[in-house]
Amino acid sequence: MTRFAQFSHRTRPVTASAAVVVAAGLVFGLAACAPQAVEPTADRQSGVDVTELTVDTSAAALLPKDVAEAGTLVVGVDPTYAPNEFKDPNGAPIGWEIDLIDAAAAKLGLTTDYRVAKFDNIVPSILGEKYDLGLGGYYDTKKRQETLDMIDFFAAGNQFAAPADAPITDELDACGLKVGAQNGGSAALEYLPALQDRCADAGEGAIEVLGYETQDEQTAALKLGRIEAMVSDSPVTSYAVKLSEGEFVASPVFDQVLSGAPVNKDRGEFAEAMRSAIQGLLEDGTYSEILEYWGVEAGAIDEITINASEQ
Repeated sequence: MTRFAQFSHRTRPVTASAAVVVAAGLVFGLAACAPQAVEPTADRQSGVDVTELTVDTSAAALLPKDVAEAGTLVVGVDPTYAPNEFKDPNGAPIGWEIDLIDAAAAKLGLTTDYRVAKFDNIVPSILGEKYDLGLGGYYDTKKRQETLDMIDFFAAGNQFAAPADAPITDELDACGLKVGAQNGGSAALEYLPALQDRCADAGEGAIEVLGYETQDEQTAALKLGRIEAMVSDSPVTSYAVKLSEGEFVASPVFDQVLSGAPVNKDRGEFAEAMRSAIQGLLEDGTYSEILEYWGVEAGAIDEITINASEQ
């Protein structure tokens, strides 16, 4: 079967959900499903000019034949996770992870084709070879390493946002609260269940976890008072707090781990090709330029790795 042949003449089902920043705050939209492919936008906001990058031939030589011949990386993306990935007013995906993968693709002599999807549908689509890789603030965990190769290019952790008059300064402050988390994410699947045990050991009340399909819906629920706190990876929480203009405050960062992009383990040296390309971006300064542009440089790491997390 040719690469993505069964999908080559029709779009994939997606979730479109937007959070638009306006003068004094946030306007949130609920998710709606529609068949849609993301068209490339030449003038979208970006912290890197990929036309200035040169191809790394040694990294490109590691690409699987089907990817090299197609000349395109098919990337599953949940664009509801600002500043990692979100949509500009024209519907094009933007964010620091988008910039990083655009730059890595350029180093490999490839272009990018972003496919919008729900967060918890991206990994199954990678395993089903519909996408080459995924973006969505994925933590590198031993559980994910069982079926995926995680290309680690960032360090993030779990961070709560709560109303300014009821801040979370310690993990146990979340005990007994209604806490929002994104369905399929590490916070919902691993972090909050472990925290539940610590709450019980401390004699505190149980956390009532409410799952949301998108980060936008989760943030809207906090704004509307439907939940008392939300937990996401640290750059996302920090960005939401910044946009709230004082309405929310962020907790310290807990359980900091490596994060990055998942790829199928069965793709030969594809993960190493991506790792090598991003390592080149780190060494030539492009990596730092991108992170600084989006204000997430605190999560920068010194070396790009694969499956380096021990958690």
